Amino acid sequence: MKKGFLKIVVIVLLAIGLVTSLFPSRIAQASSTKTAYVDITSGKLNVRSGPGTQYKIIGSHKDNTRLTIYSQTKSGWAKIKYNKKNGYVATKYLRFYHTMSRSDAKSITDRAINIQDKIANNKTYTIKQIHQLQSPGYTSAYIDNLLTYDMTSHKKDKKGNKLYEWLATDFPMYRIWGFDWSGKEAPEKPSITYYTKDGAWYLKVYQYDKDDMYTYHQTLYLSKSSEKAAWRIYNYKW
Repeated sequence: MKKGFLKIVVIVLLAIGLVTSLFPSRIAQASSTKTAYVDITSGKLNVRSGPGTQYKIIGSHKDNTRLTIYSQTKSGWAKIKYNKKNGYVATKYLRFYHTMSRSDAKSITDRAINIQDKIANNKTYTIKQIHQLQSPGYTSAYIDNLLTYDMTSHKKDKKGNKLYEWLATDFPMYRIWGFDWSGKEAPEKPSITYYTKDGAWYLKVYQYDKDDMYTYHQTLYLSKSSEKAAWRIYNYKW
């Protein structure tokens, strides 16, 4: 009984070794493939016969098309299959999704949102001061929108610079409410979308809430230019 079982194990191991030796490249290739999605704002993404714009266009893909990536070149091209043939697309137009823990997303989001509290209520600041206070967690364009839509100026300092303060409103455009990560108040906990594209990192956090009359949606968009850079908010919708 034992000898027969050992014989079967030996045969199976030998068979696995034979398959691995006969098809090593295919096994390695399968384990190294990645999934990516086309990310373009208009038109279609060209598929070329080689890794460069000098190669012939052999087809195209629409935005958000799912692709299997077999390899990537240092010059910024990704190898795919198109009509059962090898094709290449520019990597800068591809989005690669990743996973992020809820605790990490909460930490990143809370840090950026809390920076808004550096602009205290009932205090005034110059444009330069507001940019200095907010730049660790927000892009320059976002801060400009915050000044335009959620802040107001009625005074000037001694040098003639306008002084801004929070606009008194129940419906701010870019002042962020915050998220219920516990899920105790909102119907569901925030959802997390984390991906990389063209060497940059992106994080989207979404949550909805509702009362007797309305359903409220809020989406926060953050990015960073490199792995070691700080996350910054570049858009907010609700």
